[in-house]
Amino acid sequence: MAKVGQDQGKKNIANGMRRVSPLKPGLRGARNWATAQIRSASYSRRKLVHLIVSGFFLAFAMLWGGLWLGGFIPNITSGFERFTKHKLVNMGFVVKYVDVVGEGRVREDKIREMLGVRSGDYLFDMDIKNAQSRIQSLSWVDTAVVRRLWPNRIVVHINERRPYALWQSNKKINVIDNEGAVILTANARAFSDLPLIVGAGAGENAQDVLRMLREHPEVLTRTEAIVFVGKRRWDIVLKDGMRILLPENNPATALQRFDTYNRTHDLLGLDLQRIDMRVRGRLTLLPNGVNANETGVTKQRQKRA
Repeated sequence: MAKVGQDQGKKNIANGMRRVSPLKPGLRGARNWATAQIRSASYSRRKLVHLIVSGFFLAFAMLWGGLWLGGFIPNITSGFERFTKHKLVNMGFVVKYVDVVGEGRVREDKIREMLGVRSGDYLFDMDIKNAQSRIQSLSWVDTAVVRRLWPNRIVVHINERRPYALWQSNKKINVIDNEGAVILTANARAFSDLPLIVGAGAGENAQDVLRMLREHPEVLTRTEAIVFVGKRRWDIVLKDGMRILLPENNPATALQRFDTYNRTHDLLGLDLQRIDMRVRGRLTLLPNGVNANETGVTKQRQKRA
């Protein structure tokens, strides 16, 4: 029989006939690979599981690719978001309470307005970052923290700016905080007891000079204004008109020397127009009624350190 089959095959070849598979060569190879994988999986549970998982991911990738190519993904995503929002709203995830902590000069209704939410709004629709930025744009607000508390509460923590000094620049007086930031809506007349800082660039340097002056309370209590000269150094203008000129470098050391001289010679009790400490190691006194540009400057009393 085998010989008959072989003879028949040779006869067919001789006649130009041969058997052709109904599958293309590539598909025939895929069929053979799949058949081999199934046959191998029938003998091993581990390979069977691997085959099932691989088939699942392959089917998922084909499905996802078809949806993406067909442009259905955005519709599916938005539909899922609407479904989720509807379920969460029904579960009570809506804005019911808004708590403002730390408000003082900033009114609570202004905070609610800048927050941009109303009672009944979906809790997760609010943009936390933008809400914080809007609240921090208020003049009195230094920092703001906005949080969601599930399921129905929004909490806003406010840190307000603290008036630190009055800053005069270009003939205009503003209230500033300790970092020199202008509190635009603050009325300067309501804070007339604050120290007065004068000059361009004086605001951002106010904290340093006031910290220095607080170590010399006798001078501070007599101070009318502190003038920033040329954005380099300070002049202290006293209430009686006397002016203390501090050097650009080491003004704190110069003030310490002034305290020593004052205890010895009662400088603050003298009728002086100006006390010049700009030259290191020298204290130059200019009495009232004497013009520093005149030759009468020789009448100044000079004391060497």
